Amino acid sequence: MHWSHPLINLSQNWLFQISAFIAQATPSPTPTPKTSPSPAADVELLKSQIQFLQDANTQLNNSFGSFVSAINLSFVVLGVLFGVIAAISIYFFNQSLKDAKLLIREEVERRLKSVVDETVGQEVSNLKQVLDREKIVGEITIDYFIPSPQAILPDDYPEEYEFLAARGFKETRLLSASKRVKFSGDVVILDLVNYALIDDSEKINKSEAENAQLLEIRVAETLNKIVNRVNSKSILVVYIRPGKQRINAIDELSKSVKYYASANTPVSLMGVVVDSAYVAHGMK
Repeated sequence: MHWSHPLINLSQNWLFQISAFIAQATPSPTPTPKTSPSPAADVELLKSQIQFLQDANTQLNNSFGSFVSAINLSFVVLGVLFGVIAAISIYFFNQSLKDAKLLIREEVERRLKSVVDETVGQEVSNLKQVLDREKIVGEITIDYFIPSPQAILPDDYPEEYEFLAARGFKETRLLSASKRVKFSGDVVILDLVNYALIDDSEKINKSEAENAQLLEIRVAETLNKIVNRVNSKSILVVYIRPGKQRINAIDELSKSVKYYASANTPVSLMGVVVDSAYVAHGMK
């Protein structure tokens, strides 16, 4: 080959220099004449060196290939391991997320049920109280008395009576002085608003004090006529508008009637009658 001669010369020079260095470094009492190495020995040495380099290169290549293979295998193993870990993490995360959603849902439902139960329970309790009160009203009878000597036709029924009749009492009767009947209602109403105890003609030529005195007398007379007809367990309600004066005859009802009340407006009349119904129900 073309490159063999320079390579041989280079090897010979290299070997010669090494030999010279060794010769100088090693003292010898008796110098010996140097012998030139034979070309065949140099070639064999060079071949062995080249073979050594080739073997080293082959081993290096094999080692590097094994290293690369090991690295690739490590990456594959790590990839599989990370994939497994990721899958397990995702699974447990999803399970935890599902559990968290379930817990949150259960907690929300529990709190919502508690609020609804409390609210509905309160409303049911309020409704029950209303129904209980209405049940009481539905068990009470009302006698509505107007001290008129003439019978009162339905077209002439007072508006207050119509309100009470629509209130839902068990029975509401309108009575007048045209017939003498015994009051049997749980609540007896004496209407002195829709019946004039004093005619306008009687008020002429009288002072305000005289008219007030006359009204006091007429109220007392009317009360005396009916108190004995009221059941002892009934409640008497006097509906009257006395103006500025106070009717003493009503204050003295406590001497003959155990339970009584008074009202001077339609609204107060409705409230007093309903309250009297509760009292009457309690006495039954």
